[in-house]
Parts: sequence; structure tokens; C-alpha cells
Amino acid sequence: MYEVILNNEGVETIINAVSVDLSSPKLLNGNIKQGINNIDSFMFNILPNNSGYNCIGSFKSTVEVINTIGGKTVFRGRVLIAKEKMSEDGKLIKTVVCEGELGYLMDSIQEYGEYHNISVRDFLQLIIDRHNKQVEEDKRFVLGNVTVEDNNDSLYRFLNYGKTLDVIKDKLIDRLGGELKIRYEYGVRYLDYVSSIGEKKGLEIVLSKNLRSLEEEKDPTNIISRLTPLGAKIGDSEERLTIESINNGIKYIDDIEAIDKFGIIEGAVIWDDVTIESNLLKKGKEYLLENNKVKNKYKINALDLSVIGIEIEEFEVGNIYRVINPIMNIDEYLRVIEKNIILNSPQKSSLIFGSRFINIKDYQLKNVKANKEVKEVREIVRTTVNTLSSVTKELDDTVGILNNTNENMGNLAEVVKANADATNVIANTLVSINNRLDKLARRVNMEV
Repeated sequence: MYEVILNNEGVETIINAVSVDLSSPKLLNGNIKQGINNIDSFMFNILPNNSGYNCIGSFKSTVEVINTIGGKTVFRGRVLIAKEKMSEDGKLIKTVVCEGELGYLMDSIQEYGEYHNISVRDFLQLIIDRHNKQVEEDKRFVLGNVTVEDNNDSLYRFLNYGKTLDVIKDKLIDRLGGELKIRYEYGVRYLDYVSSIGEKKGLEIVLSKNLRSLEEEKDPTNIISRLTPLGAKIGDSEERLTIESINNGIKYIDDIEAIDKFGIIEGAVIWDDVTIESNLLKKGKEYLLENNKVKNKYKINALDLSVIGIEIEEFEVGNIYRVINPIMNIDEYLRVIEKNIILNSPQKSSLIFGSRFINIKDYQLKNVKANKEVKEVREIVRTTVNTLSSVTKELDDTVGILNNTNENMGNLAEVVKANADATNVIANTLVSINNRLDKLARRVNMEV
């Protein structure tokens, strides 16, 4: 499914071929990690019998990984490290670590400068221009779409010899938000800076269809249940304005729901520009309302049914998908923030969804529903697990055929078609199971 091409100054070498020929080059394994505003990574192991084994050079060799189903490139970047080792039985193996093209922005620095009344686009253009002057042509960028703005569209920024990517994150992303995306058009490498990459998709991740496992992480560590709001300094002292005079002699305010759930967790927040007690009290209440939320993150292992042609599209970082798991009371649209691609077993790729914030009431309600046991649901879950195991085996068998068979393409096509037909039958069965789950979920919700 994935073709890997090594490039050395224009000389291309295929090091992982999508072919039924057993003599074609193959990587021992490979793993791609993608994220938002992070440098993508690609790590693989290669054996000496691979034609590219002795052609890998740190910082010189570039690598491209192409999904041959649809012809989309899923990784572009360069080799960082290539380590060769020998096992106890005398076998050689080379472990190669690569970084995505966003890493090129770590090859330049931003000299000192002070900039007033400059727009976001002009400031970023200045940064990219400085980068391009310092690096080789193949590591340069053209500034593309810029949709992020500040309130006044008039920045005031200092630069002081930081790495270019670090500067972009510090001076723009950390203060204004937004996300970076590398985009290619007609062979030109563009760097976009937009409010949010990705889009809402119709592809669903559903228990009893393509959801293999789901791990939910609730993070309440940022909760403050007892807040002391502090305003501007009083005179020349370090003492600050408090709400004591208008809050019955008490300097703090409580979030009762948070205290009931988590106990007393004290914290203080400073607003240097607030000089009136009533405004300070208002700021404190607004802070509790907006910030006292539990961060939810989901790690999902979903079957990529595009491997056998049941689904057309594959999951992509930044996109939003509907995730349905009635057993854990989840039915919501969630955004992929990380993706882990296993080259030799793409159907086992994992996704990280999040971060989503929920208020204390929803957090409590969710826990009540999650703890509710329904015997019939458990029985259906056991059936679902068995059925999903069958789908997984079908997918694993298909990938095994694609990786290992030495039969002709005609025979392979027949095998894949037969597998797809069988999986469609399973999928129809899963629809029936899923309908039963939906009914049960509605019943549980009514009881709660």
C-alpha cells in the first residue's frame, strides 16, 4: 500500500515497493507519526539486501512515502539519523530516523529586529524570507494562505536569534493560535498559516463497524475549585487589589460543583489592568466558568476499511469525524490531532482525538452513564468483539497477501475481491448489531 522512495541529489531509489514480486525491495518495518504544528517523523528498519541500504545519508537523503491507493503522499522529509547495528548472530540492520519538511525551518535563525504596526502576514513573510536566504533551494518555502489575524492587525514583535520554527510558534502560534500546513501545488512547496487545518468528514468511526478500541483520558489537573482573583498593585507595594470588601470579607470565590467533585483546589489569577473590585469579581467568575473544564482526549484504534475498498477515504490529521460508541456514551464529532501509521499493517493505524473540554456537570453525568451496567449490552459487546475479530482477520489476511504473495496480479485481484465481498457481508451483519446498540443506548439515556 505504501511506496517509499529514497532520493539522493535527484537519484531515486525505491526502498519499499508495492509489488507481488518477492524479490522487490521491502523495508523490515516502518512507522509514521503525524501531528498538528509538530514536525512529522518516519522511522524504519532496512536490511543489507535492500538496494537503498548503502545510499542513506544523514541530512542529505530525502524520503517520500506514497499511499498507492489514490497516489497521495503521506510523508516528505529528510534522513536525520541512520544507525547500523549487528545482532548476536551476525546479522546487520540499519535503523533510520527521518523528519518531515517542517523541520527545514530549524536550519535557520531569525536575527535581532524590532517590528511595529505589522500585519500577521507581513511578519510571517519577513520570517520566511529570512529563512529562504539562509538555506538551500530545496529547503525553501513560499508563503501561502494566511487567515490568522490579531485584533488590531498590527503586531508589535521582537526577534532575537531564535530558530525559525521556534520563532513562529512563540511569536505567532502561542499568542494568536492557528496551525501550520505544508501544501504542494504544481511542484511548489507552500507554507499555510490558517486558523484550523482539516475539515468535517462524513466518514464515521462506529462500534461494531470499524472501531477496534477506544481509550478515554480525562484530565482535570487544570481545575481550580477555589479561586483568589487579584487585580492591579496598590501603590508602590506588592499588595494587590482583592474582592474582600465586596465579598463578605472573603478574598476567594468557590466553584461548588468542582468542590463537590474534586474537593478544594486553590489557585490565584492576576489581572494587572483591573483596578475596580466589582470588575475583579466579574473577571473571577468568568474565569471559573470558562476554564473549569475537564480536558478529554481519546486514543482510537480504528480499522482502515479503505485497505479493502469498503471505504474510499482514509483518516487524516486535522479532520473531524463522528465517533460512536454507545457503551461509553460517546456520540460526537471529534478532531484527529495525531496519527500513527504502521507501514506494513496500515489497517492497524491509531488515532488521537482531542482535546475536548467538558464542564463539571457533563463530566459527572458522563461518569454516571459510564458506570451503568446493562446485561444485554454486555452480551452484544461480546458478539461485536467476535465480529470485529473476523473483520480484523480479513484485513490482516489481505495485507499479508499484498506483502507476501508471489502469484500473478490477476489471481491477487480475485483474492482481494473475494475478501471485500466477504467483508461486506460482515459489515451488513454489523449494521444490524449497531442498530440494536443504538436502541439500548437510548434506553440507558432515558433511565439516567
